[in-house]
Amino acid sequence: MIPLFDAHCDTLYALQKNGGSLARNAGHFDLTRGAAFAPAARFFAVYGFPFGVLYPLFAKNAAACQDRIALCRTASEARATAAAGQLAAFLSLEGAEAVGLSEGGLEDAWRQGARMVSLTWNHDNPLAGGASGDGRGLSEAGRAFLRRAKALPMVVDVSHASDRTFWDIAEEMGGTPFVASHSNARVVCPHRRNLTDDQADALIRANGFIGLNLYAGFLARGRQAVLSDALAHLEHFLSRGGAGQVGLGCDLDGCDDLPEGMSGVQDMEALYELLLRENYPEALVRDIFYNNLIRVVETVCGM
Repeated sequence: MIPLFDAHCDTLYALQKNGGSLARNAGHFDLTRGAAFAPAARFFAVYGFPFGVLYPLFAKNAAACQDRIALCRTASEARATAAAGQLAAFLSLEGAEAVGLSEGGLEDAWRQGARMVSLTWNHDNPLAGGASGDGRGLSEAGRAFLRRAKALPMVVDVSHASDRTFWDIAEEMGGTPFVASHSNARVVCPHRRNLTDDQADALIRANGFIGLNLYAGFLARGRQAVLSDALAHLEHFLSRGGAGQVGLGCDLDGCDDLPEGMSGVQDMEALYELLLRENYPEALVRDIFYNNLIRVVETVCGM
């Protein structure tokens, strides 16, 4: 079967807003369609609502489908879950607002299973500058929050950071792997949410992770994106030495426009097959689809 480890989806936000269940819904991802992939894992983002709202929603849905999904905190838990035929679910915090911008809130979320955090979502906050903000970087409070995340440990995500925040975080990480969970290449599609070449190089040097985002607006400008546009971003990262660091951060349920011909997780097989038709070695495709991200989880969060 095709493996799939997705670094970012907003399915919990979509369920809270629109209803439905993890078992089956009208959005981009549910367990019914996701069952086509194995081993399977994904980061479910806590976004738009407090952790205290979306975590119980996740827990309720996971309990109702306990034969199909399990919350994981480490790579070994993910592998054991996959071996049991279940989806390995990880939780991420998309913006520190989800935990009240506080280190105490971060620690509480970590104890309940959160293993990835971004300090901001696009907009500036007291911790950091966002991609749509005024260009500021980390505040002193942000540096303290980041150090606490690193110590817990949590995977640190820069996808929604301002350029200055990106570089402040890179400096603070001191070589520890960090990630851009759902960002593409800015030189291919000039959007502020995409990575500059220097930023991509920094993530690659840190042996971190870059998750290809399938939101059409981050793939191409001025026209409807097609699936092959994802290859242009992938090829660019590979040309910079990122074969071991690039993967998937599809932004399912967090965007309203996927590439032409895609309507949800069930269509990820088409991307896998496209890569094979383009003569990508299957070992590399499997790294992109699963292995590169599980390696970061193992390195940061433990075996």
